[in-house]
Amino acid sequence: MKPLRLVSAPTRSRRLNEILGMIVLVAAGLFLLALASYTPTDPSFNSVGGYITGRPAHNWIGLFGAWTSDAILQTLGIAAFLLPVLLVRLGVCWLKSRPAGSAIARWLGLGMWVVFAPAAVALLPGHLLWRNSLPIEGLGGRMVSDFTIQLLNLPGACIVLALAVLLSLYLATTFSFSTAREWMTMHFAFAASIRERWNQRQARRRGEMPDVDLVDATGEVYGAKREKLAAEARKERERAEKAATRSSNTLLSTLFGWWPRRKDATISITPSQPEAAPTSVWEAMPRMNVDAPPVTPLSTATAAAAPYAEALAAAAAPLPLQPDELDLAPVQGRFVEEEPFSFLSQPVARPVQEPKRAVLKPQLVEAVTAEAGPISFGRRADTDVKAVAITAKSVRGYKLPSSSLLYRSEEQAIVREDALREEARVLVEKCGEFGVDGQVTQINPGPVVTTFEFRPDAGVKYSRVTGLADDLCLAMAAESILIERMAGKSTVGIQVPNSDRETIWLRDVVECESFAQSKSKLAIALGKDINGRIVTADLASMPHVLIAGSTGSGKSVAINAMIMSVLFKSTPEQVRMILVDPKRVELGMYEGIPHLFTPIITEAKLAANALRNAVREMERRLKLLAANHVRNIDQFNKLFDNGSEYLFEDVNQEPLPYIIIIIDELADLMMLDRSNVEESITRLAQMARAVGIHLILATQRPSVDVITGLIKANVPTRMSFRLATKVDSRTIIDSNGAESLLGRGDMLYLPPGTSRLQRVHAPFVTEKEISAVTAFWRAQGEAEYVEGFLEGPKDEKDGSGVEGSHSDENENDPMFDDAVRLVFEFGKASTSLLQRRLRIGYGRAAHLIDLMERDGLVGPADGSKPREILKSPSFYSEIDAALR
Repeated sequence: MKPLRLVSAPTRSRRLNEILGMIVLVAAGLFLLALASYTPTDPSFNSVGGYITGRPAHNWIGLFGAWTSDAILQTLGIAAFLLPVLLVRLGVCWLKSRPAGSAIARWLGLGMWVVFAPAAVALLPGHLLWRNSLPIEGLGGRMVSDFTIQLLNLPGACIVLALAVLLSLYLATTFSFSTAREWMTMHFAFAASIRERWNQRQARRRGEMPDVDLVDATGEVYGAKREKLAAEARKERERAEKAATRSSNTLLSTLFGWWPRRKDATISITPSQPEAAPTSVWEAMPRMNVDAPPVTPLSTATAAAAPYAEALAAAAAPLPLQPDELDLAPVQGRFVEEEPFSFLSQPVARPVQEPKRAVLKPQLVEAVTAEAGPISFGRRADTDVKAVAITAKSVRGYKLPSSSLLYRSEEQAIVREDALREEARVLVEKCGEFGVDGQVTQINPGPVVTTFEFRPDAGVKYSRVTGLADDLCLAMAAESILIERMAGKSTVGIQVPNSDRETIWLRDVVECESFAQSKSKLAIALGKDINGRIVTADLASMPHVLIAGSTGSGKSVAINAMIMSVLFKSTPEQVRMILVDPKRVELGMYEGIPHLFTPIITEAKLAANALRNAVREMERRLKLLAANHVRNIDQFNKLFDNGSEYLFEDVNQEPLPYIIIIIDELADLMMLDRSNVEESITRLAQMARAVGIHLILATQRPSVDVITGLIKANVPTRMSFRLATKVDSRTIIDSNGAESLLGRGDMLYLPPGTSRLQRVHAPFVTEKEISAVTAFWRAQGEAEYVEGFLEGPKDEKDGSGVEGSHSDENENDPMFDDAVRLVFEFGKASTSLLQRRLRIGYGRAAHLIDLMERDGLVGPADGSKPREILKSPSFYSEIDAALR
């Protein structure tokens, strides 16, 4: 048997369900009384003066009943009386605290009946009125009937509406054409019994049926009839069991749970149990007004098979009849001859009371879930932050700029708690649709994103929550959503972008207490995190930074904010900078400030030379620190502050300034001179921290050929702005997430010494602010560049001063010049060409190609393709002219 679909009770408390059931039953009764006592003259919504006149209402429920009954009867017509019935059914279910069967088809059928039954009544001839004033079909029925007549005319409307009414009854009940015969037999068995009794009476009058006193002692007639009835009873028993199974799902049993359990349906059917044999024929004959022993109430299925009880009992009862035992004595003043004899009316000798058995009924067990608690709102970290104004002050002959040169931020956006609660509700519902149940415990508004702390229920894996990022974006109409676990909590942080993003200005970070009171000369402003907490860092402890981000993600703006942070904290004697700008447009505004160690570098070859010279400067400083028995640059500079004379060799030695090398596009350098650039960066990253040389490397192509394994291994601090793919994100920060950032300074920050990513929103600085600060520094002095820092090493220059053509190593191979001329003549560089033309071996030819690559004449090897020639075809002719 197909189980009923269970609908949960209104509450989990049985007593509360009973109270609600009683309330619904009372409401159903009041509703029925209001409909039954409807009077057209009562005040109503659509009557003139229904609200202002003080005339009393004749409705039994008063003015409320008059208004309610008038509105519903005019809308639904006679179908309105079905509503109290449905309320009674619902109230009984709640009162008994048990679920109700509700199939979609059944409720659809009831709805169709409410719509089409009044419409069918409207097609009847004449206009039937309720209380001689209100059309019985109601407004809804009249509209449906008029539309059907207009569409199909009257004959077609009659056919269609009749079919709709029958279809609604078919859906609302469990009627089936295949079981119609059994249903008729089961529910109208009394008609067949009446007809059988009539036929027996007529046969007895005609003398075709033997009288009781003429029954043979052998019982041949009775035995034959009994065998026939037993065979029929077995067939009826099988049909009864099938019909009893379906009887519990009829419309009457659905609407009224008490209907199948009426008193006359509690007859015990025990055909297979042995019964006591009758002591006389008198006990086997039908009797009247005989009290039967109490019978145990049976289930609905047994009650449905009650009409077959007599036939089943007759087939199972033993009949040891003796002619001499017939006793026609009167019973209670009446004789048995008054009742005609019938084989179908033979009862069992004495029904034995069936013992009661404990029946285990299935109970609904609801999943135990934690009650959704109130959602708390976190406080933004920058709500009560006090700004520390930076004033212009003198440090060793220089004045540091004031923070008044920067723009002041606007007021914080107002947090709309109602809107955030609605977003939390949508978030929980969307997660529940995919089987990820839980609740939002706290909402933390931020300047750019709002973090919803979502606590998943027991058994929900963290990976299932993170897999819903794209679906939550669709549900909440968000640009992107980032999901990560909350540190130190049992919740998952779902970061949803704000509809109104705040702009984080550099002045907000510069005037914070952690930055303004920092004693480090290399303090840099990073921005604010997702909760509004200001994030700063010390470049000396980082000590190198690797930055990646696609075009327009805010990478260059973040670099400008770092440079501006240094300009607010340090003088030219304390910090010097080497700026490499292959794009020629990003860092040009800093040209001429006294902090520059070299002019702004725009050529890749000069940048490679600067990196190699930086390695030499690092080695010189390391020797100087070792000679003075100090471990880092801070200890070395303190020797001058204390007036110590513990200095060796150079009496004109001054304190060493920090050197920051900023490369805005590393990919351009790696393409032109990969071997030298990678080697220089690797050596600086490994050893330059102690001597105060720090790297800030930025690229918009975070591929493995640009950010190699050696560079990543030696640069622990990384910042990733928005990237195109997950592969790029894993290349820079070894994790996904950068592809889901918002851009405009939104980044994932990996601090040194940890693998925990931190989402930070970089500050914004305008060109006007940069111009104001750089003009302030240019007014205090001009830049003093270090001569020869951009030139190649001396061992790579010949006596003519032409770089890249000769070296000490080249002079050991007299064929180098011939090989270079041959390469520029044929326009390609390959070992096979040199072997054939110069008639040398493979090893010597490969060595000549490596020398050309070192001098920047040819590019690196690219598989089977010939090397790229980096100089113009007239390069060697210009050298010859210079030599002449």
